[in-house]
Amino acid sequence: MISKQECIWSDHYDLKFTYTLTLVFFVLTLFNILHHVMWRDELEAWMIARGASSLHELVENMRYQGHPMLWHLILYPITKITRNPVAMQMVHLVIATASVFVFLRFSPFSKLLKGLFVFGYFPFFEYATISRNYAIGILFLFLFCAYFSKDFKNRNYILLSIILFLMCQCNALSTVLAIALAITLFFEPMFFKEFTFYKSWRFYASFLIFTAGLVLSILQMKPPADSYWYHSVIITSDIPSRIEDQISEIWNVFIPIPRIELNFWETNVLSYLPVQRELRYVLRLFAALGLLLFTLCIVFRRKIPAFYYMVAITGITAFGYVFYEGSLRHRGHYYFASVAALWISSYYPLVEFSKPSYNAFFSFFERNKDRFLTLIFSAAVLGALIANTLGYIYPFSEAKDAAAFIRQNNWQNMPVSGHWDFAASGVSGYLDRPFYYPVADRTGTFTVWKSKTNVNENALRATLMYKNTVKTDVLLVFNKPVSFQEIRRYRLIPIKYFTQSIVMSEKFYLYLMRYEPL
Repeated sequence: MISKQECIWSDHYDLKFTYTLTLVFFVLTLFNILHHVMWRDELEAWMIARGASSLHELVENMRYQGHPMLWHLILYPITKITRNPVAMQMVHLVIATASVFVFLRFSPFSKLLKGLFVFGYFPFFEYATISRNYAIGILFLFLFCAYFSKDFKNRNYILLSIILFLMCQCNALSTVLAIALAITLFFEPMFFKEFTFYKSWRFYASFLIFTAGLVLSILQMKPPADSYWYHSVIITSDIPSRIEDQISEIWNVFIPIPRIELNFWETNVLSYLPVQRELRYVLRLFAALGLLLFTLCIVFRRKIPAFYYMVAITGITAFGYVFYEGSLRHRGHYYFASVAALWISSYYPLVEFSKPSYNAFFSFFERNKDRFLTLIFSAAVLGALIANTLGYIYPFSEAKDAAAFIRQNNWQNMPVSGHWDFAASGVSGYLDRPFYYPVADRTGTFTVWKSKTNVNENALRATLMYKNTVKTDVLLVFNKPVSFQEIRRYRLIPIKYFTQSIVMSEKFYLYLMRYEPL
């Protein structure tokens, strides 16, 4: 029997491990952030909050974003203290570090697995170095898992429903995970035939809290009818292949090792295989299915975690099929859904099947759980190492250097034409001033995602008209080079090109269009 003194010593050792690794994560992530050049999607949230003079204006700025507002509400008061977007990175660093602390302190994994996980691709790069609204959703996911317990009779449903309420305010896929957790939370008593729970005030109060959060999230995310993101539910005859595409991308999520090259982001080492593209797709599809099924088999004999896992995976896949296919950063929620299922499974005992062969089959996966997770988490560590190293060598975006060059030449106050608007908005964010966006024919900072934004088909012709309106020289910040013929036609003066960005669409080409009064 373990003595009380041994328990105290063990807990002290665990706390020391947690605080030490959290501090190491904080310092290394701070280093990565200070060497990371933010791209437009990071700066867009900052510009939306910075450009709002009131909460009402913040709501108006958010109308076409398709995101809940929690991240922007956090940034809003900070933008009234400083206009420097580095402040946003510091806030994001605190959130990412807090989620790592919760994981290290409360998750049931071994110290080796904990260490590998927190320095993996998503916790250490995608959701830490890059400042978006994903890290805060993961923080609430981990808090839910930490306060969840197997004793549903004495569980704090009010606290858990508040966490789910906040989780719904982070982003769309965080909302999907929150729905899966809520379904699990409220259906669990039914699994154990404890129907008296549904007569308690706790059930109704917690259900109302979560429902209010979900409805509020949907109202914020629902775009206007003229939004770029607005469309009805996708229904096609090619449903199987669309779902296959979603599932095949799971390989990139669980084995996020990118290619070692300038434009590594969103790539995968599997593309190095010297085989045809179709064969690579088939291999990735079967490997992805294997990864999903391995996790499912680990938790299968614990029906509550298995139920949550299947609901979460189905929900993420359905969202990607119906609403937005997304990129690696969106599909990363498959990864965290799996980790949450394994975490929750530690609260439940194994359920034996009547057939010994079934028990022997699932026992194989349960025995090899740590080996499986060690391989997966190690691959993620390698992916994070490559991503952060290349992010140190090359700028993630050229927006900061382009803005610095403009300031060095004292052009920061002259009229600027930015094309395309979504790309040039990053330069606008670093300069802290609006640009004229010729295709959309509007002046602003962040992108307004309207579906009919192509008022002008020719950006150079629209810039020429803009120049004649302002009656002065115009600086062009384009994310694609202008052809030699158009340079001659519009009498442009090439100034400088910034072409070494990791994000391919964040390269910038600067030209000057002279004003020649008649």
